[in-house]
Amino acid sequence: MIRLKNILLFSSLLAAALAPTRLPAATEYAGITSGYIFLQVEKQGQAWYVYPGDQRRYYLGRPDDAFQAMKLLSLGAKHDFIANTEIFPARLSGRILRDTESKGEAYYIYPRDLKKYYLGRPADAFRIMRELGRGISDADLTKLPLGDIQAGASLPKDATAGETILLSVPFSAQAPFGNWSDQRLEDGCEEASALMAVKWARGESLSRQEANDEILAASDYILDKYGEYRDISSTDTVAWIFKDYFNYDKISLVKGVSADDIIAELKKGNLVVAAMDGQLLDNPYFTPPGPEHHMLVIRGYDEGAREFTTNDPGTRHGEAYRYDADLLFGAIGDYPTGHHEPVKQIEKNIIVIRR
Repeated sequence: MIRLKNILLFSSLLAAALAPTRLPAATEYAGITSGYIFLQVEKQGQAWYVYPGDQRRYYLGRPDDAFQAMKLLSLGAKHDFIANTEIFPARLSGRILRDTESKGEAYYIYPRDLKKYYLGRPADAFRIMRELGRGISDADLTKLPLGDIQAGASLPKDATAGETILLSVPFSAQAPFGNWSDQRLEDGCEEASALMAVKWARGESLSRQEANDEILAASDYILDKYGEYRDISSTDTVAWIFKDYFNYDKISLVKGVSADDIIAELKKGNLVVAAMDGQLLDNPYFTPPGPEHHMLVIRGYDEGAREFTTNDPGTRHGEAYRYDADLLFGAIGDYPTGHHEPVKQIEKNIIVIRR
């Protein structure tokens, strides 16, 4: 994947790379913008990428924006497929492919020739912008709908990208400011997961301060009313947190699911929250051995890489965190409400959230 330090240099070089080419009037280029990189000729060559999955434009100018776009909008692919393919299938036109079996190198599939162009080094990115970027006026650019990853509105709820599904869900760790010594935050994965899901369902953004306040308030509320805020079962998470505290009822508890059932819900544009044994996730950012009782949000699936994309509140690195599909499904297991109550039977239950 493109490294952040490379993006800094990429952004500084971009303006110099701009060629004064122009697109026809918007009515004439409708349908041929997908997957292209556009250089804004009236704004010092600011770069935009039109994501084929939703036909929205994503700003590549600021380092943070570029990093998020490349991370969230890339499509995982096997190393042999990338290395041994010269002309890629039309369904991958304009995609950014990420090598899932190497070091995450990224390649841009140029729509005009369907060949791959390496995005890893600043010099390569500079050459791609100079040779492949297309000039566009401010007036024409505004006719392309805007995607905003930072605002949590980057993709429609049912956006699919061929072999990928990615829902745009605001993220928060369960300890937004790292105060893991507060037991309510240490055991706040259910509240944090429900909060992210409800914010997504209502189309709202989520700040760290708001997340911190809501997780604490939800924990206090259910402790006062139900006598427990620590490990909360899926059944009680639905009743106590979603329906009671957040007053949101477009949800259902689905029991005994398969991995295909989860993927099917994502394809419908629904969000999935799942309880699991966090120790089986093998997440390097967890404090070893990881949380035995854990809950997270499943927001996407990459069929090519066979990975689920999650918002995992158990770490500040959990936004759009990918898990191997078999690994994540194997970890799913509901647990009883209480504090570290033993799990007597593995139940593959999920919470499905609808808009």
